[in-house]
Amino acid sequence: MNGFSIKHPLLFSTLILAIGILSTGCNKSDSQRNSTNKTIDGSANGKKKLVIAAIPKSTGGEFWETVEVGARDAAEEFGVELKWQGTLTETEIAEQNKIIESMINLGVDGMAIAPLNNKATSKSVAAAVSAGIPAVVFDSSLDGDAHVAFVATDNVAGGALGANHMLQKLGEGEKKILILRYVQGTASTENRAKGFIETVTASGMKVVGDPYPEDGTVAGCKKTASNTLERFINEGKLGLDGIFACNLNSAIGMAAALDDLRKSNVKVDVTFVGFDTSPKLIKGLQAGDIAALVSQDPKKMGYLAVATTVKHLRGEPIEKIVDTGVELVTAERLEKEPAVRVLVGLE
Repeated sequence: MNGFSIKHPLLFSTLILAIGILSTGCNKSDSQRNSTNKTIDGSANGKKKLVIAAIPKSTGGEFWETVEVGARDAAEEFGVELKWQGTLTETEIAEQNKIIESMINLGVDGMAIAPLNNKATSKSVAAAVSAGIPAVVFDSSLDGDAHVAFVATDNVAGGALGANHMLQKLGEGEKKILILRYVQGTASTENRAKGFIETVTASGMKVVGDPYPEDGTVAGCKKTASNTLERFINEGKLGLDGIFACNLNSAIGMAAALDDLRKSNVKVDVTFVGFDTSPKLIKGLQAGDIAALVSQDPKKMGYLAVATTVKHLRGEPIEKIVDTGVELVTAERLEKEPAVRVLVGLE
């Protein structure tokens, strides 16, 4: 027999075992090197793809749908996987906490959370951080300091912006002002009311009512608005000078209640300022039934919430507070300023 031969079976078995061990060792070394080389920058070339959970206050309504567009734009730009999941309405605090717990169990890399309640959501966010999942809070503030950043409108400034426009329209003095709040414990709308009330009362105006709606839906807001407005009707006239509504649903509900009064021949001569925009509210603005709308930039908010989360995970510097901006939208600005038309979706 030509070449190398093994005459002793025991020697042959020992040699095969040694070769197997050597081969396994080499493979393990390669595997370890591959694992070491994995990064959180993306998914190409075997790199780990980040998974980001984005949890809005709800999944219904134009505002949150626009926030989602911005969040998905950021996810695509940064090459991460986005898990977008929220409750049906903005009153399901316990359900939102369950969603956060579910994302912890899934082992996502980071979370961007719009808390339904500044106190009740804080424990769930702290639990995520304790599990090694950094959290960015957006839209509404949260008690505690577990989160790495806060991405939102300056809501106190937004409320003050609406109040200053009302002052320009009405002038200073003892005017009667009604405020329709939103769900109690929602930090964003509470801060808007705060900024508005502080500004108008400093000028001598009187806040004659500031009810919370029956629930967070448009129907609940309209019902509370209608019942409250009835108290101020005297001899076929609404006895209010100004009205401020603190968010999209409360503004739509209040606008609908005021429309019902007009249809029933009640004289309505009131300066109405709402917060947030929608096609229906823009029509009311253009028709002259609404004096102004304080507009956020929901697409920008969604984008920055996800972008800030990714940048933190990649070790890039981020700001602790990220202001997404606010604009006062009037019929005149809609007509003359293309950027404002883009902001509210008309272009």
